[in-house]
Amino acid sequence: MVEEKVVEKGKERAVEVTKWRRVFDDYRAMSDEILRPDEPKKEKFLEAMRKYLTKQNWPFLLPYKLTLEACTKCGTCAEACTMYLGSGRKKIYSPVYRSDMLRKIYKKHFTLTGKLFGPLVGAKDPTEDDINALAESAYRCTVCRRCALACPFGLDNGLITRETRKIFADLGIVPDELKENGVENQLKYGNAPKIPYEAFMDILEFIKEDIEDEKGVEVEIPVDKKGAKYLIMNNAGDYLAFTETVQGIVEIMNYVGEDWTLNSPKTGVNDIVNYGLFYSDEDLVRVMKAHVETAKKLDVEYLVVGECGHAYDSIAHFAKDLIPPEERPFKVISWMELLDQFIREGKLKLDKEKNPEPVTFHDSCKWGRTGGIYEEPRRILQAACKDFREMYPNREWNYCCGGGGGFAIMAKDDFLKFRMETYGKMKVQQLKQTGAKIIATICSNCKAQFREMINYYNLDMRFSGVSELVANALVYE
Repeated sequence: MVEEKVVEKGKERAVEVTKWRRVFDDYRAMSDEILRPDEPKKEKFLEAMRKYLTKQNWPFLLPYKLTLEACTKCGTCAEACTMYLGSGRKKIYSPVYRSDMLRKIYKKHFTLTGKLFGPLVGAKDPTEDDINALAESAYRCTVCRRCALACPFGLDNGLITRETRKIFADLGIVPDELKENGVENQLKYGNAPKIPYEAFMDILEFIKEDIEDEKGVEVEIPVDKKGAKYLIMNNAGDYLAFTETVQGIVEIMNYVGEDWTLNSPKTGVNDIVNYGLFYSDEDLVRVMKAHVETAKKLDVEYLVVGECGHAYDSIAHFAKDLIPPEERPFKVISWMELLDQFIREGKLKLDKEKNPEPVTFHDSCKWGRTGGIYEEPRRILQAACKDFREMYPNREWNYCCGGGGGFAIMAKDDFLKFRMETYGKMKVQQLKQTGAKIIATICSNCKAQFREMINYYNLDMRFSGVSELVANALVYE
């Protein structure tokens, strides 16, 4: 009887894993190509894992080892996980299940008790299938860290996900969207979408003409101005996909008459994104240093991070530990903090009646849980919109939309469907309860996810950045 139950359980797990893997076939194929069967996959994996359990990984080593060693598998984190809840509580999507795959390997090869007692203490020697499954599972989690907030011990399963991605990055297993089309393009061309200087200037000219035609006011868009007080660096994708956000920033900066500039690819990097954050410390720092060098070259007082959450996480927080203060002779501030400051100082005259539709706000994970930016966008929206409504839960407990962790630009095979029917399903339920017609957010990845979500679920609402709502409410004398 017991044997029959074990067999049935094994069959269920096999079917579940098979379905799960179909979504990530491209990345499994990439794994098979890089680590062929005749190569020692397990040894290469263990070698990379060992590297991140040394002082070389000093910024993350203590919380990483603590999370590996102290988990009691209580399941509290699972009940906080948007992916797990959105999937209908499928075990394979639980943070405990995902992290425990790595934890078993850690115990087997890097702890004395695991080496001595093996399965008795939860240790396991990984098979090739285990390693493949771990690679796939690492790109199921958006690293939103809602689980860490819920854990009674403060353990961070999101960190486990990132450390797992780092191990696979050392083996050459990284989604092209993040590595080649993201980091490498950004460092080679100045921005991930490879927008050349001439095209960039044309986009700004279109933005200038649109503002002047629509508002009847003249605006200037300074570019590569040295010694400006504020260098505003946007997600380069905004210039192509979410132009209204950049247009709003341009109009607002002209309205307040501040000393500011944008920068072009001629100055180095004019794209505030940092996809290295999602999979590699080395690439994180490479992009981070490019941002720092660009700001230093233009000799600005402030580097202002546009509407891009993971960019703020990297340059405002990670940079403090990874780049010495003397090498960062400028201050980093978010566009939300600056815009909130302008409103509090009375520099913006706004008419709420110009934004009469009900508006709700999505707390992006990187802006909120890891950035602490909660109240600024709310004060801004309440000043610019007639009917602002909260969605619940909100602030630090808000659900991840599914665009984080690099997911917003990943859609191979059925991955878009996965995003929509796990994270997306949870977010749609939240949105419908508000009755809002506009979803405001301050993250490009979130906007990309909402764009797909609105189409997928045929929602009667639209998404917007905060900047364009403020610009729309401006009062000209």
